[in-house]
Amino acid sequence: MCAGVYRSLRALLLFWTIILSYAWEWMLGGLLSTARHERRLQRAHLRNAHRLSAGFARLGGVFIKTGQVLSVVGTFLPPAFGEALEALQDKVPPRPFDEIEGRLREAFGSDPVARFGSFDREALAAASLAQVHRATTRDGRPIAVKVLYPGIEVLIRRDLAVLRSLMPVVRLVIKVGRVERVLEELSSMLARETDYAHERANMARLRAIFATKKQVVVPDVIAELTAGGVLSMSYEVGSKINDGDALREQGIASLEIAQLLVESYFTMLIEHRVFHADPHPGNFLVRPGPELVILDYGAVEELTPALAAGMKVVILGAFGKNDDMIMSGLEQMGFVAAGGDRELLKRVGHEYLQVLAAVKIADFSRLDRHTMEKLSGYAQVRGRLREVMKSVEYPEGYFYVERTLALLFGLIAQLAPTVGLPALVLPYASKMFSRGPGPAPAAETPKPGTGP
Repeated sequence: MCAGVYRSLRALLLFWTIILSYAWEWMLGGLLSTARHERRLQRAHLRNAHRLSAGFARLGGVFIKTGQVLSVVGTFLPPAFGEALEALQDKVPPRPFDEIEGRLREAFGSDPVARFGSFDREALAAASLAQVHRATTRDGRPIAVKVLYPGIEVLIRRDLAVLRSLMPVVRLVIKVGRVERVLEELSSMLARETDYAHERANMARLRAIFATKKQVVVPDVIAELTAGGVLSMSYEVGSKINDGDALREQGIASLEIAQLLVESYFTMLIEHRVFHADPHPGNFLVRPGPELVILDYGAVEELTPALAAGMKVVILGAFGKNDDMIMSGLEQMGFVAAGGDRELLKRVGHEYLQVLAAVKIADFSRLDRHTMEKLSGYAQVRGRLREVMKSVEYPEGYFYVERTLALLFGLIAQLAPTVGLPALVLPYASKMFSRGPGPAPAAETPKPGTGP
């Protein structure tokens, strides 16, 4: 108990140190020239971004997960934070077997390893909520065993309580409507990722979706070795999706893999309104064929009807360079706040499209800071950020979509650097264009956020 309270206090000290540093800069802003204030603010962004990243790494657990999520969905944060928090993707060392053995005993009794033919004590892979061990069944079949960290549910509740305590300050600074949905949906995602019965159901659902597409492989669940916080599945061999040397040695074209990945996501998102919401390189293996093996089904989400319909309209509008269609799609998705300045958003969107049309990218895997700033749209809201934020609302369910698209953009950039995600999406957008966007969805009653 004392250790948990001390950890929460350390987290609060970290956040309030950052908040107070910005409060100091805000007070000085009235005394300094605009140029000098801007320079000080940029230095504060860099200093606080590294402070936050280092603090999350020390705290571990859910804060590493939070940092990983913010590194790809924190579009409301200064760019320096995204860059600093990216380092947390590799900051999860495995735990000793003695620590996770308690979870195995909860599932299988006093001698859990006896249920297996063999069980490697060294973890094969580790993440912020669980780690994976290689094992075999009693008849010698190779399997992968995913073990939830003991006590992680309590840790999640405490860490989320710390984050919730900061929401009044966040709402004061970030004027985007319903910005608290980011925390609500993070909470819901963590609840589902620690529920292995839910993950099992996700695997069955995606296996059914790809039943006729043999190029996409979903592991089999080993039911007799799955219980509570332990999930056993078939051990799938393959090369890591972004291991270029391994792919070349096997004669696998990375562009084909990129195309297969985009096709798989279009099948999930557009045809079935469900998607794997954690497309980082560690969750995909590749085999000759090519075959794509999808791993880790804790984060599989449903696309709301409003987001599904609106995304189609936005994609069609973007490829057709139609401002009105894009605006209509954003409204369908739920981005325009009640009473928001629609004309302001339309002007900002038009300016952003003009900038995008002028950006020429030769290598998507090596985007410099100047290009990234153009793609972020920061210049279009400079000087009118507060007005834009007041007109924008954070749509229900968009947290998962934004995170998925950002990760997918980066992964495709590694696989097909001279092509990129936009060009690979074009054939599917063309098919949609020929069919039209379809009817707008009926209004829905928003679901309340849930959490552990």
